[in-house]
Amino acid sequence: MKNKTLTRELWIGFLGILSLLVIYLLINFFKGVNLIDKGNSYYVELDDIGEIVKTSPVFVNGYKVGNVQEIDYDFSTQNRVYVLITVDNRLHIPEGSIAEVQTELLGSSNIHIKLGKGNRILEAGDTLAGKLDAGAMGEAAKMIPTLNSMLPKVDSILYSLNNILANPAINNTLNNVEQLTVELNNTSAELNRMLKGDIATASEKLVALEDEMLQLTEKLNEIEYQKIIASLEASLNNIEQITAALNDGEGTAGMLLKDSTLYNRLNNTCEAATELLEDLKENPKRYVHFSIFGKK
Repeated sequence: MKNKTLTRELWIGFLGILSLLVIYLLINFFKGVNLIDKGNSYYVELDDIGEIVKTSPVFVNGYKVGNVQEIDYDFSTQNRVYVLITVDNRLHIPEGSIAEVQTELLGSSNIHIKLGKGNRILEAGDTLAGKLDAGAMGEAAKMIPTLNSMLPKVDSILYSLNNILANPAINNTLNNVEQLTVELNNTSAELNRMLKGDIATASEKLVALEDEMLQLTEKLNEIEYQKIIASLEASLNNIEQITAALNDGEGTAGMLLKDSTLYNRLNNTCEAATELLEDLKENPKRYVHFSIFGKK
């Protein structure tokens, strides 16, 4: 019985130890600690580690290559912190590389190794220069003083806006604008109705004018232009013949135009008649004899 009891206790103890070992392995696995392949370890010298903790990831070019193993504070100088990182042993870190601590938006930090251009490859246990890059959170922290200085101005602006909005004139203005909008809508509707009526009337008038133009075109087409042109040509020929006859001295009118004798005689006759009338006015007794008793 004692042997059976002892065997049972041994099995229970063994299973308990195995359970604890499995739990330990699972915890480290979820932390990202590789317990099988230790890799190469390096020290990173920092003034400020930010939010770095054990098991924080280590990246190269955005790819995870290891984790933080230990964090030691230098109590002798009290201004240095040494972080032990373990990376994949396939990674070769050249001399001049820098380990940069970057803080994410959620507050967690990780290490990004910026590989240098040196010819010598660092050996396990060597120290890398480190620096803190606060990232977006750091930039936000830098903006806090500016925001603090702007808050009084923003508060003053909001106070002024509240006073403006609380002014009854604003409500009155908005009401007036609303009424004006309604009136404009009504006016626009009236204009649309008027324009529709005018356009319809104008369209009818245009149609009527078009009909009249068509009728006029038909009447113009009915006119015998050739006869009119022939008549005009005949009239022009007659005028040309009359003009030629006058120029040649033919007929009475032509002779009057060409011969000045008749003009001179007529002119002389007019002059003699004029002289006779003037003498008649001056000496009427020479030409007229009047007697009541019939004497000559």
